[in-house]
Parts: sequence; C-alpha cells; structure tokens
Amino acid sequence: PSHGIKYKKNETAILGGNVTIFCNLTTPADVVQITWQKIQNSLPQNIGTYSSKYGEKILPPYVDRLQCKIIEPNSSFITIQEVTLEDEACYKCLFNVFPHGSHGGQICLNIITVSELTTELQFDPDADGFLSLVFSAVGKPAPRISLFPSQVLINPPEECLAQNPNGTVTVTKMYTISLETVRSLGLQYLIVNMDHPLKNEEKIIPLSVKQECK
Repeated sequence: PSHGIKYKKNETAILGGNVTIFCNLTTPADVVQITWQKIQNSLPQNIGTYSSKYGEKILPPYVDRLQCKIIEPNSSFITIQEVTLEDEACYKCLFNVFPHGSHGGQICLNIITVSELTTELQFDPDADGFLSLVFSAVGKPAPRISLFPSQVLINPPEECLAQNPNGTVTVTKMYTISLETVRSLGLQYLIVNMDHPLKNEEKIIPLSVKQECK
C-alpha cells in the first residue's frame, strides 16, 4: 500500500520540454534508498536511484536526460529532459525504509504536442461559385479545427483523422464554401480556429472574391 506517500497520480508534459515528478514520504522514516522505475508493458525497469551513501545513479537509456534528486529529509523527484513520446509511461517511486521495507507511489505521464495549422485554398475552375479550404494539423490529443462564420458552408465539412505510429493524430478538414453567400454577407475574410490543450490558434483567411460593382 502507498502508506504515507504523497504524489500526483497524473502529470502532463510537453514534447521536447522538461518535466519533473515528485514523491514525498509524509511519515518520518530512515530512508536507505529511493528507486525510480519506469513501468512499460507492465514491466518495471529501474531508471534511477538515490542513496545518501552513493548519491545519484542514473541507468541507461536515461543517462544524459534524467536527474534523480532528493530534498531532505524524505522527498524525491526526477526530472526528464527533452521529453520524447517514448517517455509516456507510468513511473514508480520506491522508498526503501529501514526496517519496514519498500513503500511506493505511481505517477502516469501524458505527453502532449501540437503543430502549426496549415491552410490550403483550392479554386476549382469547373465548380463555379465554390471554394474549397483544406486545413490540417498534427497533435496529441487530436486538435479541433473549426471555421467561422459557418453560414458560408455548402455542406458539413469533411474531416479525416489519421493515427500516426508515434501516437500523434493528423487532422485534415475540408470545407466547401459558397462564394455567393460570401458576397451576399459582404465578407472580406473567414476565421479558422484550432483548439488544443497546448494552444488556441486563430488564422484569418482573406477572400479575394471579386465584389460585384453596383
């Protein structure tokens, strides 16, 4: 049981950034060693240890990217630098307490990332009066894309979500716009919005639609 250990069950990190996870032993005890493990496919793998006798010891493959520290008397943290998607896992802190044995807590790390939003305008000379707009972005979790004002749409947008091997999702969304509605509303531009836990991005899409001369 996680007796007398305080920790956050879930932690979020940004791809490429640094993340620090903590474990605090809340009951005074004689800590012999603190071990941090990464749990992958249900198998625990030791990644770092700290003892007052031997100090910090980092194990491969984290040798250059991990710091394992202790804050006296009984609090430990690890910092993972330049987080990759492979770092998404659960991490376990184990306090080896004399003479009671090992007590631990488990923190699960969720990695998030998002790309820039790309835009493509497609004029189809055969489809007179229509304009196609294609937006795409890559992220984890999948970014949400929306277009304003929605009155200009001819049909509901077509959305395609492609799962990438690294765990990110490529979102592609295609909108078909009526240029007649654009003219009747007197619109000079449309606004596209990408919503993601990391950022909310808005882009203005200028419409070079020939205005009818009155």
